[in-house]
Amino acid sequence: MASHTLKLKSLFRNGIYTALAIALVSCSDDPTPTQAGVYTLGLGVSTPDGTTNYVATTNDLMSGTITLVNNGFLQEGYRDYDNIGNHFQAIGGLGINDVNSYYVDANNQVAVKTGLNLQARPVDTRDVDGTGKSMLAVTLPADPKDGPEFTFMTIDVASNAISRTVKVPVSKTTFPIDDQWLLHTGIAIRGNKAFQTILPWDSQGWKTNKTDKTYVAVYSYPDFKLEKVIEDDRTGPAGAFGTRSGVFATESGDVYTISHSGFGYSKSTKAPAILKIASGATEFDKNYIFQTAEVAGGGRIVHAIYVGNNKLFASVGSGTQANQWDDKNLKFAIVDLAAKTITPVTGSPTFTGDGGRSFAAFHKNGKAYAAATVNNVLNIYEIDITNATIRKGAQVNATFVGGIGQIQQ
Repeated sequence: MASHTLKLKSLFRNGIYTALAIALVSCSDDPTPTQAGVYTLGLGVSTPDGTTNYVATTNDLMSGTITLVNNGFLQEGYRDYDNIGNHFQAIGGLGINDVNSYYVDANNQVAVKTGLNLQARPVDTRDVDGTGKSMLAVTLPADPKDGPEFTFMTIDVASNAISRTVKVPVSKTTFPIDDQWLLHTGIAIRGNKAFQTILPWDSQGWKTNKTDKTYVAVYSYPDFKLEKVIEDDRTGPAGAFGTRSGVFATESGDVYTISHSGFGYSKSTKAPAILKIASGATEFDKNYIFQTAEVAGGGRIVHAIYVGNNKLFASVGSGTQANQWDDKNLKFAIVDLAAKTITPVTGSPTFTGDGGRSFAAFHKNGKAYAAATVNNVLNIYEIDITNATIRKGAQVNATFVGGIGQIQQ
């Protein structure tokens, strides 16, 4: 704990975190006993000295207060999160490349598997087939001088170990980036194909200079041989910096790309829209376009997860985009990709998103769970997907929720 002395001093200086600081002083590496139904949360605590990240557990998302007092696994550096099967992955970033995988062991205690290093900047993770057994991890350096290639790794979730690695070189002869770099903004697996949304990117100035087309790289799967990059000029690039919400596949095999031209864009030249690659096809369906700002309750679909039956649970932004990194005026909504509708969640708060990170939400049994801060109070919310209604849940004593999952039913 000695290496965290400065952050602890800062926590003590900020009165609202005093109780948390006391808990951190006494934290240990002992496993945490559990009761039935274990939820995990990736929590961030920000002070003037920086942000510290933790994985916390709870048996109840919907009542009381979730706190780090005597509850929390300290994380090194920046973290993003995923929940694959009965494991909750804390995935490094900003110079940290390891993966800590939390689970409930045979002794009914929360335990962690460490030792997995992805060797480069992680930009996405996915459950490859919905079984919870294998995780796809994608890495891409922030700048081409650090390594001009994508790496696609298949990871055995139970052992937290890499079972397959494929590298794909990135250059202007294979990707439409001219003399720039690119961002990975999402990936979807459909049978023996993988669809990756990409965004041409000025890695020096952090600018989006090519915003007049949607770009999707099509690979064979699982060997990730790049087959082609398809383009469509009806809308702009799909996804954005760090959000991982650029593309989704449905049970029927249809693939949808989500362009919002908002957060992360230094300029935008096309209206936000969703495009479709039909089941069995590897080109855009010219008969489908869903202009998301033109429908009732619509706007920019900035953050989203797929919840089944052609639907997304999303945070939708409206109003003027104030600047490149503006992630404000969001509300929860249900997006029906097939019907081309956006249903605002009745009673949803208006909130500010967490910017360039994956959407901190998960779903089960017809309900979605996400967090939002309203009037400086952070709460979990439960959303009924069918009825588009909301219920406020537990208060969370942290600055933000970076991930939510469940590791024991």
